[in-house]
Amino acid sequence: MAQKFSSHVNFVFASIGAAVGLGNALRFPGLCAKYGGGAFLLVYSVSLVCLGLPLLTSEIALGRKYGGGAPKCFGSLFPRAEKVGWACSFNSLAVAVIYVGLVGWLICAGVKMPSLCASAPRRTQAEISGWFFGEALGGKFSLIVAAALAAVWAAVYFLLRGGADTLSRAAKYTVTLPVAMLVFMACRGMFYPRAGAALRALFVPDFSALATAELWVNALGQVFFSLSVLAGIMPAYGAYLPKGARVARDGAVIAAADLGVSVLSSVVAFTTLYGCGLQGAAEQGGVIASFSVYPVAISRAFGEGATAANAVLGVLFYFSLALMAVQSAVSMIEAALNPIADKFSADRKRAALKICIVGFAVTCVFASGYGKCALDIADHFANYFDILILAVAECIVLSAGMDRANLAFEINRYCGFFRIHPSALKISLKALCPAVASALCIVAFCSYIFKEKFLYGGYPLWAQMVFGLSVSVFTFSAGFFVNLFYRVKNSPPRRLKKI
Repeated sequence: MAQKFSSHVNFVFASIGAAVGLGNALRFPGLCAKYGGGAFLLVYSVSLVCLGLPLLTSEIALGRKYGGGAPKCFGSLFPRAEKVGWACSFNSLAVAVIYVGLVGWLICAGVKMPSLCASAPRRTQAEISGWFFGEALGGKFSLIVAAALAAVWAAVYFLLRGGADTLSRAAKYTVTLPVAMLVFMACRGMFYPRAGAALRALFVPDFSALATAELWVNALGQVFFSLSVLAGIMPAYGAYLPKGARVARDGAVIAAADLGVSVLSSVVAFTTLYGCGLQGAAEQGGVIASFSVYPVAISRAFGEGATAANAVLGVLFYFSLALMAVQSAVSMIEAALNPIADKFSADRKRAALKICIVGFAVTCVFASGYGKCALDIADHFANYFDILILAVAECIVLSAGMDRANLAFEINRYCGFFRIHPSALKISLKALCPAVASALCIVAFCSYIFKEKFLYGGYPLWAQMVFGLSVSVFTFSAGFFVNLFYRVKNSPPRRLKKI
């Protein structure tokens, strides 16, 4: 691999940019609210150390050892496992397309927030809650979203073509600026009348919630989603690491930053929603909260009469989320671009351009009336079903190949006092991670079959097949088609027999 991060600090910034995203800013606060606040934080923190950190450092160490992305790393352990690496990389690419589509919505919301704040005193809470999907996005093709998507894909291409250090330099802004915005909003939240009640709800554990099986399932699953493991990102970034980098220490820094931003985002969400009398809506994490609940909270943040201050806050909030999503999307595309360029010895800039052109064409659906349906279904299949299947597959590969790769040595190589004990690593990779991943996968599919009866969110089967099943087929058939194309491209030309 020709390009490298110029320092381990650049690697840490790029990796934090990959790990810190909308899952921290939106999904985590909703799960905290739904599952007992401090109780969820406790389970998540323990899971982060016992499951997330071993997987994170293992992926980084494999990337540095074998000098390539997930397909090359897993294929070096077991030739047949290369397909698992391709599935991780292409599922990451699919999620990146979803993220860019979401960025188009975030930019649209940010652009239109001043007009909403100006008219908010004359609107009811229900009208403001339905404002984005009813008025801002509308049921027709949105030119604002389409223009935003074109600009975002151009920015993504610029970041991808620059290589490792461009990614890290961008992360210094796409991480620090949103975090600064979250700090400001958290400080503002402390002045709300019910800030004390909000902080108690967030940090004081409700230990009775520990008896809820769903809390454990969601806390463990959030660790996989939030750290960007199982996505092919960290092996690709590990391939860019200089040899003297301390994987164990850097992995701990990345995990700590991920947890810190999640907690900070939860403080913002709880204090803002409690202060605006919307504490019951705190459980609605994710896309629903960002486009239906937060407009209500933002339009009332400094009082209904302070329309200018509310508008500025709204613009900064949505554009900060957009920056987070762009960095995450770039990292996810890098997880596919790295192994593709490596396998086919392709020109990196040309490959990035092709991905961005196709990506723009696909994301145009988010500017249409089918955007909400497409995002909801595609996100659920790619970020839930697919990633749980990949978790089981990757855990099997790592547990079987950790001794062959001498993972404990690779992780602790060049490290000082901070090390991951080989026995703890073995217990995590050979027992805890496979068991947890398998349990999560079984629970997810049993719920889909018996509880939802193949009708996630009430969407018809044709919509799930078009926007969801197609993503899964794309992900899990990637390895087959990549290897087929590679064999065809490298097979010697046939010679015609002379008559």
